[in-house]
Amino acid sequence: MNGYQDKRSAPLLFLSGDAADHGISEWRLRAPEPTERVTYGVRADPSRPVTRVAPEWADTEWDRTGFMLRALQLKYPQVAASHASAGVLYGLPLPGDCKDGQLHVSTADRNLRIRRPGVVLHRVADFQWTNVLGHQLMTAPSLFLQFAASLDLLSLVMVGDAMIGSWHGPRLCTLPQLTDHFSSRKSVKNRRGVEDALALIRPDVDSPRETELRLWIMSVGLPEPEIHPQIFCQQLNTTIRPDLGYAAARLAIEYESDFHRTDRRQWNMDIDRENALEHEGWALIRVTSRTDRRMLERQIRSHLERAGHSL
Repeated sequence: MNGYQDKRSAPLLFLSGDAADHGISEWRLRAPEPTERVTYGVRADPSRPVTRVAPEWADTEWDRTGFMLRALQLKYPQVAASHASAGVLYGLPLPGDCKDGQLHVSTADRNLRIRRPGVVLHRVADFQWTNVLGHQLMTAPSLFLQFAASLDLLSLVMVGDAMIGSWHGPRLCTLPQLTDHFSSRKSVKNRRGVEDALALIRPDVDSPRETELRLWIMSVGLPEPEIHPQIFCQQLNTTIRPDLGYAAARLAIEYESDFHRTDRRQWNMDIDRENALEHEGWALIRVTSRTDRRMLERQIRSHLERAGHSL
């Protein structure tokens, strides 16, 4: 999560009752400018920007969600971002229909009531949170179980791979931590779905597309490929680690975004890698979003059969 970071400017947030402590008179507080009400009892002063730290990958959705969360937590310090809101702030790969534009927060306080437009409060028994860049967020293991109630298997595995991977910075948790937390909870929604997802989550996955491709390969009855098989290439005098592969069959599979085509340096590197793999006796199948999956299945199946795999 921390990884590479940017410094960004954000308006000063303060409780309306603390305006005098910030040198803001009652007249300025009641005027439409320069302060503005973010939520009931919380104000923002754009004329007094503060510097905040954000992940390098953070977008406007991250900025907006974090801003609203920090404002709400001034008034309600006993809540933590949860569900899709925590997913946004962690940078997890969530399906579009998972995001409703609301700020989702959880609390262990059964008596707490928050009636604010755009805020959804969840009172939960499994309330464990951590502080990340000034935001109180549900811990990854607790958040994973929250997602289990609404995400399909593929989406849940993508989230799990991202949590224990490092494609958006250091891992949020480990697979044993996810498994142990699940085992410690007596009441879990979609318990069978969690069990199925945990059995498919793998470390060291670099992107959601890798997860999707790996699960698709398995879904058509092919053996599960290895993640990042290590291949020492003499031509480059280095070890290459393709996205997926079958070491026994000397077959590598890589998912390539449009960046691999449009960036000249990346394009040249890809050609050098492919030539180096071929020199070591490896075949490389390159996959894009436009790849015909039926043809891809035939390619993989044919290569494995020629290598002596019984399918």
